[in-house]
Amino acid sequence: MSFAATSSFRSIPSRFQTSHLPNSNPPKLHSLLLMSLPENRSSFPRSLNLTRRSSVTKAPLFSSPVTRPNLTVRASSKTPDSAAADAKLITISSALTIVLAVANRVLYKLALVPMKEYPFFLAQFTTFGYVVIYFSILFVRYRAGIVTDEMLRLPKSRFVTIGILEALGVASGMASAAMLPGPSIPILNQTFLVWQLAFSTILLGRRYAINQIAGCLLVAVGVVVAVTSGSDTGQMLAGVDLMWPGVMVASAAFQAGASIIKEFVFIDAAKRLNGKSLDLFVVNSFGSGFQGQLDGF
Repeated sequence: MSFAATSSFRSIPSRFQTSHLPNSNPPKLHSLLLMSLPENRSSFPRSLNLTRRSSVTKAPLFSSPVTRPNLTVRASSKTPDSAAADAKLITISSALTIVLAVANRVLYKLALVPMKEYPFFLAQFTTFGYVVIYFSILFVRYRAGIVTDEMLRLPKSRFVTIGILEALGVASGMASAAMLPGPSIPILNQTFLVWQLAFSTILLGRRYAINQIAGCLLVAVGVVVAVTSGSDTGQMLAGVDLMWPGVMVASAAFQAGASIIKEFVFIDAAKRLNGKSLDLFVVNSFGSGFQGQLDGF
């Protein structure tokens, strides 16, 4: 009995000191131990390991969150050589645009020299040239999938307004340019900036900084000085009726109004097309189409 009691007792952790227990009355000692021990092993405290288990370290159930930096890494496919090529292409395109713009102005005036008596025919001929070129490019872009059916279904009333304003601008511009000296035409056309600022403030609700407004006022003052150099002082507009500079300024106003409505069309189309950008040739093609119909009248 004492051997059995000793064997059961040794399964208890070492905090029970076996060497200090008395050896007398083994039956009483065994019964006392049985009464003090619980019947179920599971009721032992967790510090009493009655069975041998492998020691496994577990991660806590709720660990503190790990803060990761919000970094975005993007790999750029452009090499220094491609970036230099893009910069070169932009420079060449800008220079070509400037050359063509200057050539357009010069040829514009040269065409009016032999066609001085027929400015409306020249305006109509120019408009139909735009219509053919714009709609040809539009057709190619539509077949390529760049222009979609949704773009072509946009309301056409705004394009009619653009056509009316551009028709008035081209006709009045050519009529006045036939009567004005060449250097005065680009000066008077600078009023386009003033009209554009005014129309964008009224129609689009834009607000401009003081320096931008001051720059436009400076342009207006320069135009006034050029115009009032007058027919009596032998300056730029000598011998020219003051009506024709006014017609040229009105032509710039018509063209500025058309450009602001075009900008409004682009803004509205972005909402109608769910954020997609409207193709430029849709606006130019339909605007020139309605302009050609009005010039035909």
